[in-house]
Amino acid sequence: MGTKRVGWARIRSLINENQNELFHAKVATKSVTSDTTLTTSDSGKVILMGQNGVDITLPAATAGMSFKIIQTADYATAVCTVTAAAGDYMAGGAVSLDTNHGNTANGSSNIVATFGTAVLAGDYIDLVSDGTVWLVSGMSTAKTNGIVFSDS
Repeated sequence: MGTKRVGWARIRSLINENQNELFHAKVATKSVTSDTTLTTSDSGKVILMGQNGVDITLPAATAGMSFKIIQTADYATAVCTVTAAAGDYMAGGAVSLDTNHGNTANGSSNIVATFGTAVLAGDYIDLVSDGTVWLVSGMSTAKTNGIVFSDS
């Protein structure tokens, strides 16, 4: 087998292509500071949720849709919620330091995730739809009043 020479122009081109690929790895975000209904075009984004009374409504569950919703500041004056569309439920849970709170979603009636009065910046939930339910996982540093799932 012979050797193949690569010129400087080709090496520069390959470096530029790699740098461009690294740029594309950037995560898309959306800041939400007031009540908002997410759309299918928001799927795959990290939703940066404000701290005071923000209510986010999810679009109808469609297989493959996903959202990561992160609280951007410590709780101040009003809880924030994430609500599934009617008939779409949440299944899973949020890991928490809170041992006395309902931080699991049952998949058959829970449609609301409430970021309670003790949530801190960085607390989050990940939501992925299988087309029937929103599969949820998350984390809260709260010992009480963290992320709670409910029917309404």
